Amino acid sequence: MGYQLWASPITGYRRRGTRLRDFRAALAAKITAYEIFEPLLSCPSHAPASDMLMELTRRDFDVAGVRSDPDSPVSGFVKRTNLISGLVQEHAEKFLPDEVIDPADTIEQLLDQLRNRRYLFVRLDEAISGIVTLADLNKPLVRVYLFGLISLLEIHMSFWVAQEFPNDTWKSVIGADRLAKAESAQAQRRERGQDLSLADCLQFADKRDLIVGCDRLRGSLDLGSKKAATRCLKNAEDLRNTLAHSQYDLVEGSTWSDLIELVLWMRSLIARSDDSVDQHVAERAHGYIGALW
Repeated sequence: MGYQLWASPITGYRRRGTRLRDFRAALAAKITAYEIFEPLLSCPSHAPASDMLMELTRRDFDVAGVRSDPDSPVSGFVKRTNLISGLVQEHAEKFLPDEVIDPADTIEQLLDQLRNRRYLFVRLDEAISGIVTLADLNKPLVRVYLFGLISLLEIHMSFWVAQEFPNDTWKSVIGADRLAKAESAQAQRRERGQDLSLADCLQFADKRDLIVGCDRLRGSLDLGSKKAATRCLKNAEDLRNTLAHSQYDLVEGSTWSDLIELVLWMRSLIARSDDSVDQHVAERAHGYIGALW
């Protein structure tokens, strides 16, 4: 069913809303820094550093802005770890250009920029007054983007399993226990009035193993070695499960750097697969002339 959802196997027509660029335009471009940033609270520049250290520790803030008074613009920022002695102004740092973002920057831009840093400052109305930290990537809107990307990845996986193993020939490849689980899932769905094919009832891990085990697919999708492909797809599955179970911290037991690298890898893989899907259906439909208009 995967190829039928995306493209007609007869005409080669690719349906609207099925490409990565459609997903990015409809969702990724709409989730911006403005939707997830927090106000940048500031320390008085003349306050004792030790007092501000206690306040930031109490709030679990890593950084804060610096102002001379409540109505003045933020002139810089301080890191909590530096507030050991003296006054706050003695530890103030200037904002660097690559640390300051626009509120219209998209979630994909934010992920690229947060690969090697813990926070970004947001400029609003010509003044720096907001901050986006790695912790903000736990927010619901970001989770929607991540889950959508993983869902798109799994649909791509279903497409290639259907192409490489027509007529359920994959049944001779996966283990008997995995086949039994798929058959059980199919039976349960049918009891609920959902007439799904057996292939549609495969688990993410089943599709992963079928794709990784196929040298031709690994090569055409540029997945690398079996070990590398298995590791990345396993990480994608783990992230999907974390999102599905609404765990508070998306990177518990891992790191934000690892998660961001995984997201970039998935995005790249889906883009390559998109191109291959277009080529595949175009070749199948070559020479077709329809009677509808």
